[in-house]
Amino acid sequence: MSPRIDRRAPSKLGSSLQKDAEPAQARTPTATTSSVKYQTQRNADAFQGAAPRGRAQVAFGNTVAALNTNAVSAPALTPEQQASAEQAQVDATNRQDPSYLTNWLKAHPDPAQQAAFMDRFFQYGPEAGQLLDKASEEDLPVLSAALDAAYRSGAVTLDELTAAVGSHGAGSWSGETHETLAKIIAGTGNPELITAYAQRELEIMTASNPADPARAVAIATALAGLPPDKLQEFLKNNPDALGHVLKNINDPIIGGGTEALGKLLDAASAIQPATPESIKLFMDSIGHLGDNPESRAAAARFFTQHADAILAAASDASGSIGSAGAGKLSEFFTRTLFTEPSFEGQEAFHSFITSKLGDMQAQLEAEAHANPPSQDAQRLARSMGSLVGAIEGGFLLSVEELNKRNEAVEGMAGLIFKLKDLLPTSSIPGLGQLQNLTIDQIQNWVTEALKKKPDDPQDAIPFHQLFGESISNPALRSVYDSARLTSLENRELGLNN
Repeated sequence: MSPRIDRRAPSKLGSSLQKDAEPAQARTPTATTSSVKYQTQRNADAFQGAAPRGRAQVAFGNTVAALNTNAVSAPALTPEQQASAEQAQVDATNRQDPSYLTNWLKAHPDPAQQAAFMDRFFQYGPEAGQLLDKASEEDLPVLSAALDAAYRSGAVTLDELTAAVGSHGAGSWSGETHETLAKIIAGTGNPELITAYAQRELEIMTASNPADPARAVAIATALAGLPPDKLQEFLKNNPDALGHVLKNINDPIIGGGTEALGKLLDAASAIQPATPESIKLFMDSIGHLGDNPESRAAAARFFTQHADAILAAASDASGSIGSAGAGKLSEFFTRTLFTEPSFEGQEAFHSFITSKLGDMQAQLEAEAHANPPSQDAQRLARSMGSLVGAIEGGFLLSVEELNKRNEAVEGMAGLIFKLKDLLPTSSIPGLGQLQNLTIDQIQNWVTEALKKKPDDPQDAIPFHQLFGESISNPALRSVYDSARLTSLENRELGLNN
């Protein structure tokens, strides 16, 4: 977590609490943009018989009262509990140590008592948010549960939640992390809390369009806590939001080293079936994967889950992938097949790619003697050619533009080796049939080919021949070759746009 930048004196929260001898009174929330967009209606639960229309009155020693239903009594805090709650918040604030908060919450597990505690704590706006952002990982579930209980009871409103999000120059600055606060909110699993929080962070980040990777990480972290249907709803209702997040998240110090993008991609992958919005998030994220193992692993998992939908979205009616799609998919394969360091599941992803290509080739063989082949077979041949072209494009990007020759060679050798069982009749020029080769022979072939033609890696590594030669139908082979070449050309156009 990055250090405080403003270096201000300790918050007024502690001194304010010390002065308050009487129970807190119900507050009128300050109107914000978020409060206009998101109503404070709660889900019915153990606290109340039905969702109230307004703010429930909650205070130390008072009851939780649903304004439009019969009041539901909550255990009152005894004077001793009230005093200990106040002291815990004073100590936490003065020492900037949230463990005083979580220790009190652990000692008082009753949701109503925790709601009363959080009710008083969230009166202090950004200072409360700053303190929560210092919590330890092991204490996050306790704070998430308490916040969720407080919101569902009416003790904490969306206005109060969003007021706790510090804006630039008002308790928070560009570069000051909110990731832990975002984890607490994501941990509630409460769509209303998560959405309101993410919207508020977006409002602050985009108000003056500052470079703020830490805030972008917080937004991605929070959104990853949404259930699939609510994440889909957010993506659809906020079509430009993730563009701002991704633009800011790829920071080599803050954004590039976090798990936030990977978590968001995993959350989007859970949207079943894939939607135009979830696929757009995947495609837009490719340029921000970098070398981050978590982000690359999540992107590989997303492709494994939704390969057909991704290829369909990137293709035209004929089955060919357009320039934008070819450029992005080439970069995707660069990051997932030909870039170090390795990530968890990379071997499985290699196997999935070769299996996918093998399945495509096997389907084409069903029309080995068709003349002419069906339109479906021709579309499949174009799709396969486009996919192989994108994989080759990823290899070329590693070799030519990213200067990752050794990584690219190793990745290509490993990929070709996995084809042995899938394409047993294929051969490598000059070395014979693929199934008779060892991984060392394949790697030697790749390495020697690059040495002979260092400026033309596309000629040195005829990866496409492993598939083109295995397509028996000459018409389909011609369609495949044409689509592969088009994909390579489109890849250059796509990367330059």
